[in-house]
Amino acid sequence: MRFQAAATIGLITSFLSLPAATDRVLRDGSPESVGLLPGPLAQMQMNLSQYTRPANYGSHSYDEVHPILPGGSVIVGHKAAVVSSFAFGNASLYANANGTLLPPNAWVSTKMDTIYDMASLTKVFTAITALRVIDDGKLDLHKPVASYIPEFATNGKGNVTVLMLLTHTSGFPPDPEPGLYDPSYEDMQQRVEAIIQHKLANPPGSTYTYSDLNFMNLRFMLEKITGTPFEDLVHSWTRNLGMTSTFFNKGNIRAESLGYYSRMAPTEYQIEVLGSSEPKRPQPVRGTVHDENAWALNGVSGHAGLFASAGDVAIFVDLMFTNFNGKFPGDEHGVGFELNQSYFSGPMANIQAGGHTGFTGTSLVVDRASDTFMVLLAHAVHPNRTWSSNNIVRQALGYWVARSLGRDFAFPL
Repeated sequence: MRFQAAATIGLITSFLSLPAATDRVLRDGSPESVGLLPGPLAQMQMNLSQYTRPANYGSHSYDEVHPILPGGSVIVGHKAAVVSSFAFGNASLYANANGTLLPPNAWVSTKMDTIYDMASLTKVFTAITALRVIDDGKLDLHKPVASYIPEFATNGKGNVTVLMLLTHTSGFPPDPEPGLYDPSYEDMQQRVEAIIQHKLANPPGSTYTYSDLNFMNLRFMLEKITGTPFEDLVHSWTRNLGMTSTFFNKGNIRAESLGYYSRMAPTEYQIEVLGSSEPKRPQPVRGTVHDENAWALNGVSGHAGLFASAGDVAIFVDLMFTNFNGKFPGDEHGVGFELNQSYFSGPMANIQAGGHTGFTGTSLVVDRASDTFMVLLAHAVHPNRTWSSNNIVRQALGYWVARSLGRDFAFPL
């Protein structure tokens, strides 16, 4: 397992640190030029756009009549060629959480350069940042986190390793309690201490529990090791890859004072949906991170907070995946990536297909077996998180891509 991890880390970090030297350069190409069937990809664009229409999609719309999502941006690549890229639907559409439409002249169509709240796709970028620090010889996957942050050892966490944080096997509960935006926290220092000193729910290594606390702590550990703010660590390699629309909104800058604002898709009428305990900020949430805990951390965290365009995420594709969670069948997990998950990969799911999702509606899948990637960025929580799950759109994307590879599958329902 250590040998596999070393090989994985070397491949990933070499790609990220030397983009100009690699022969893996994304280019535009026709499906036929790389051996794909063009018909399914043409049908895919028409099919995915249908999910913007209100309908009863069964369990996907919780047996009510709602659209699955207002719009999104999609990129599909195969053998380093972008074979499909399109935007559909609208970025700004609703005037409130009940779905009252804005006046038509206020609707804003999605575009390929629309910037989305990446939500938990941020975790993938955190994992890559950690692997780069390992490649620099400053971090060891198998060492206790407390060897880098001594105060982390409190509450029985002395044996939690870096790898456990990255694979969600540390024993942490899903979220900090109380939430970091709770008024009981008087300042940022109290929030940071609450994360680092948080109690475990299970013994380290005993179970798989997806937890934002893992990646919150990774952020602080990486800052402690490198002496560099986390947002700068991420930006250092995304910038080198040419990802010019990928950033954290540090300081939760609002509205037009944020240079990217006009391109950013709104998310949720959060206060209307969840109540007055939510962060007090303009509604719908736009420009600032949707995740309340990341917002309370000044817009920067290892678990959420990153914004990006579909084109930027498409650059981020050539990665190797190793399953470190073999003892937890069904919860296969590489270093920061989920493996073999049909709920967001559809028929493309296999042990060599890794990726991640974000609560706002984002997803990324890279299938090493077929040398194919799929990016879906969306803001499905606009205007209301309770309307739907856009997993059906993620699965449909996987279906059409699989069909373009010549595979025969039933359409996901």
